[in-house]
Amino acid sequence: MLDTVREDLVAERIAVESYNEIIRYVRDDDDPTTRIAMEEILGKEEEHADDMKKLLERIGRDERF
Repeated sequence: MLDTVREDLVAERIAVESYNEIIRYVRDDDDPTTRIAMEEILGKEEEHADDMKKLLERIGRDERF
């Protein structure tokens, strides 16, 4: 289970970076609608990454005992 959570965290971090790149790109094109949509998705991906990190920390603590 620990490996699966780690893989999910890596995937979330990749998604976060991808959305950051998209936002930088559309910011240059002056497309506020797309930028806002991507920023909302980015926020969700960041939440998912935080959740995965917390879960990984909890699993790590539980495995020590």
